[in-house]
Amino acid sequence: MGATAAKFLTSLIPPLPFLLAGCLPLWVGALLAGVSGLPVRPGVLGAGSLAVLALILAAFAGREAFCPGAGRCPAWRMTLARQPTIAAYAALAVAAVLGLALQFGWRTGDFTIPLGGLGMLGGYFAFAPPLAWHRRGLGEAVGGFCFGLLPVATGLYLQCGQLLTEVLLYGLPLTFTGFNLFLVYGTPGPEAAPGPRTLAARVAPTTGALIFTINNVFTIIGLALILIFPAASLPWRFWLWPLLLLAVINQELVKRKAYRDERRLTLLARLTLTLHLGMGLVFVLMLWQRL
Repeated sequence: MGATAAKFLTSLIPPLPFLLAGCLPLWVGALLAGVSGLPVRPGVLGAGSLAVLALILAAFAGREAFCPGAGRCPAWRMTLARQPTIAAYAALAVAAVLGLALQFGWRTGDFTIPLGGLGMLGGYFAFAPPLAWHRRGLGEAVGGFCFGLLPVATGLYLQCGQLLTEVLLYGLPLTFTGFNLFLVYGTPGPEAAPGPRTLAARVAPTTGALIFTINNVFTIIGLALILIFPAASLPWRFWLWPLLLLAVINQELVKRKAYRDERRLTLLARLTLTLHLGMGLVFVLMLWQRL
């Protein structure tokens, strides 16, 4: 059992950055409840985090089952199930059990399961039929929503059963960056599998660069709003400056047509992932200081 668990944990290393990118916005939402004077329940946060991890792993398994080799995201090499579909169903079952426990055990609210359902629609069904957002050129929008506004709102709702307008302040910049994250990682690689038609594969490279630019500008505006109009004293807000600088560097790479060079495109993808992770981490630290 120890060796099997070790192999399973090792298999999680490739998708680990994306697992963190999905969990950090959930923690942002949970901390928003705390800074609003509402109690933060660690058990709810832990169960919600596990559910988010399960939904992301279901998406990775769905990709291996229905669109293997699509895009540039790392593959999850499953060790506990030979068939990716089995791993996907197992992950969905774990998320469903946790959703039931949250709604009926912790009494987190009537919208707990529907919010989880949205995560499933944007995760597993990003690749699985009949929706297969990935093949319709909608995977980027769905992915950005599931790595931004949705988990921030869910994290807050699970704690207090209500939503606050500050969800938009943190959720929207994460959504715009999440869109760009999936846009770049959806760019066909040198050995791209035939069939999947991501947004980056459907449009011309210059059009994709324009879409990236629009979302990146909205990200910069969102970060600037948090920097200029803080809701309270934010001791960690000076870390927003490196994030703004990184967003500018990403834009400069796009301006210099990084999408035409494989090496620079890979760098752009990694920097975009770093920006999303950095935003989530800085938001968590800023809100933690406000508790």
